[in-house]
Amino acid sequence: MSCQPRPGPAWCGAVLAGGRGRRRHHARTAGERPQLLRRVDGTKLLAKDIGYTGQVLGQRTADGSSWGFWFELTGKDTYLDDNREEHTVPVGKWHFGRLKADGTFSSVVSDDVAAVDSPVRLTGIYNSLNGTISLYLSHVQNGGTQAYTIALGSGDFAIGKGFTGGAWKHYLPARINEVRLWAGAMASSDQIDYRIGD
Repeated sequence: MSCQPRPGPAWCGAVLAGGRGRRRHHARTAGERPQLLRRVDGTKLLAKDIGYTGQVLGQRTADGSSWGFWFELTGKDTYLDDNREEHTVPVGKWHFGRLKADGTFSSVVSDDVAAVDSPVRLTGIYNSLNGTISLYLSHVQNGGTQAYTIALGSGDFAIGKGFTGGAWKHYLPARINEVRLWAGAMASSDQIDYRIGD
C-alpha cells in the first residue's frame, strides 16, 4: 500500500500503543493520514547519545523516508525522587515529516517533551491543498503547522527502523501495539475523533 498525496485535506500516518504483540492495519480510499500509539523504552534510550534519532513508522524512498514519525533524543535530565535517590531520564521530541539525506529534518516538531515508558498516540496530517503537515498528540495539535514538500515513496513501510545511506538504521527501542493507516480526506476534527477512537 502506498501513501501518496491526493486532493483535499488528507491524513497519513500511524498509531503505536504500549501493549503486547498486536498489530492492525486499516485502509480506506481517497486521501491519507497516519496515526500511531506506542511505548518507548526509556532505559534503552539512556544508552544512546544525545542527537540520536529513531523512526517509529515511515514510508521508504531511495534515500530515506517519504514521511515518517521520529523520536529525537535532545537531552538527559537528572532528578531526586521522594527518597532522595537520583534518577536520570531521557528527554526528546516527536517529529512528523522526513529525515533528509544530510541528516536534517523537514518536519513538524512537538512542543511537548516526548513521553517515554508510557503509551502515546501520534497522528500526522498532510493537507495537499496548501502543502502543509501537522502533528497531533492524542487529539490535540502539537507543534503548529509546517510547509512540506512531498517526496514520493516506494510503497514500502518500515516500523521501528529507518533506511538511510543505503542501509537500515535508526532502530527505535519501542513496543508497538497498533499501527493504523487511512486513505481518505477528513472534513472536520469530529470525523478525526470518530475514526481514531480511544
